Amino acid sequence: MDKTHIDYIIVACCTCLRPQTLKKSLETYKNLKKPKDIKVDLLVVDNDKEASAYDVAEEFGAIYVVEENRGIANARNRVLKEAVNLGASHIAMFDDDGLLDENWLINHINFYNNNDVNVVSGPQYTHFEKDYPKYITHNNIFKSNTTKKDGQILKACATNNVFMQLDIVKDKNIYFNSEKYVFMGGEDGDFFRRVTDAGFILKFNKNAIVKELIEDNRANIKWILDRYYYNGYSGAYLKFGENKNNKKKIFYLLKTMLVYGIDTALIIPSLLLGKTAYYNMLGMSLKTKGKIEGAIISKPLNYYEKVSGK
Repeated sequence: MDKTHIDYIIVACCTCLRPQTLKKSLETYKNLKKPKDIKVDLLVVDNDKEASAYDVAEEFGAIYVVEENRGIANARNRVLKEAVNLGASHIAMFDDDGLLDENWLINHINFYNNNDVNVVSGPQYTHFEKDYPKYITHNNIFKSNTTKKDGQILKACATNNVFMQLDIVKDKNIYFNSEKYVFMGGEDGDFFRRVTDAGFILKFNKNAIVKELIEDNRANIKWILDRYYYNGYSGAYLKFGENKNNKKKIFYLLKTMLVYGIDTALIIPSLLLGKTAYYNMLGMSLKTKGKIEGAIISKPLNYYEKVSGK
């Protein structure tokens, strides 16, 4: 697909009931290096009908809108619609807990201009707000290194660090699936798979860096273990959907049940290696359990209720 000239960029994020976290994120936007010859605006879409992020967004001069229909897919779709209505040629998206490297946007622009690409994905590394025990900071759930190579072509990516041309939305009418993924997550992977299936090129840019801010509400064992289970459940559901009569599913379940038995048997012995190994093993067991239940139950799991408690 042909790529479009960059003349107006919307830098956008969604938020919901996290104004203080959003403020820490937007502090890094304030220090962002921006191109002198390209118009850049900040857009914040608040998924809280009470507009709890209004003061923070106003402090940083953001274009601020409220999307009252709850669900991350609804909020992301509002981001796209607002960016299109504003007449932007491109959009750069990050999460409300993302800390932007000062060269983040410049590096995305340079990569886009110098490569055969329509969508650019960057890495997101972990940044802990303060010191936590090693069994927290070294848990695999927070593993942030990547095996992707600079310039690697990808089939899909996340919205926590992405830059793309907006004619993908305007001309192809590709939006996030707000029915299937409204409360579950995985909507970004599905969205970008449909984007690349439509012929657009997605590549990885190692130099456009975002760091994910890990605060107290995530740096604890309950959140970690809930997230393991959710990742397993949602991954299996997204893999098989609501197809209950699938030979591949039967083979998947048999294999996963065997793995679950092995994982569970290794939990107690892993204590001999310390708390870090123990909680990693316990988490892997819960993830495998989630895979089994996600494939069998075949119904979306509400991320807000299971992990975030909202």
